[in-house]
Amino acid sequence: MQYIHGVKDFALKKPSAVTLGKFDGVHRGHQKLVSLVKEKAVQQGLMSAAFTFDRIPLSICPQKNQHFITTNSERRVILERLGLDAEVEYPFTEELMQTEPEDFIREIIIGCLRAKVVVVGTDYRFGKNRMGDAAMLEEKGPEYGFETLVVEKEKFQEREISSTYVREELRLGHMETANVLLGRPYSVQGIVCHGNKLGRQLSMPTLNIYPPDSKLLPPKGVYASVTLMEGKKYYGVTNLGTKPTVSDSPSISVETHLFDYSGDAYGNQAEVQLLHFLRQEMRFNDVSALQKQMESDVTFAKSMFLL
Repeated sequence: MQYIHGVKDFALKKPSAVTLGKFDGVHRGHQKLVSLVKEKAVQQGLMSAAFTFDRIPLSICPQKNQHFITTNSERRVILERLGLDAEVEYPFTEELMQTEPEDFIREIIIGCLRAKVVVVGTDYRFGKNRMGDAAMLEEKGPEYGFETLVVEKEKFQEREISSTYVREELRLGHMETANVLLGRPYSVQGIVCHGNKLGRQLSMPTLNIYPPDSKLLPPKGVYASVTLMEGKKYYGVTNLGTKPTVSDSPSISVETHLFDYSGDAYGNQAEVQLLHFLRQEMRFNDVSALQKQMESDVTFAKSMFLL
């Protein structure tokens, strides 16, 4: 997949079918847009693309809520897995915020994206004061030579699927519901880093990933998990939190014990998928009590995975 990041002066190498939005989480509603883009691209010999921003401006997402279901790199991986030809992460600047909607159409949708098909949700807004909308795209499309497809929201249990809905379920630790809304397991991706190596002393070696502060995380606790690494899938248990029994650090880590792995994972790219919430993170009286609980967590998780 072609990845264009932080560049304003560009043009896709061929005409495109494109979807536009923030795509936080790339949930089932977003996937519906991507699927239609790919379908149109194949039918008309176009490039399939997604247009989004390199950051979400504070005017749209206040600082206290600057936590996202997917990081930019995670979003890029997911869109590539969905089979898009290109992702554009356009710089969100004050200049862009002041762009008149028709200028946005002319300069970006036509000039940069070379769009022949534009696919958006019913609530898509663009341009100065968010004055541009799906209806404007439908109106201006014939003049500028592109077709607009406005897609209704996907629903789950009579509620529209949205990034807000996913965030609510994640914050409650409702992983099963969140994963249904996402259309895949919620995950944390990153490089495996060195920890305090206590797991090895307890005969339960672990992999440590440290998510960025902007990553929206579910409640601290222990989860049944699946880890994707080096093209393989490993079942395990993951502690999401600060490890209060053995550390006073406020840093949150994603610490995973894999059931069937004995290699050296340091420096590898890994994706930890959180499937089921098992229990809250706890402070134990001593390491021996912690080890006993960890063994119990492993036994329970294995029974869930039918291992």
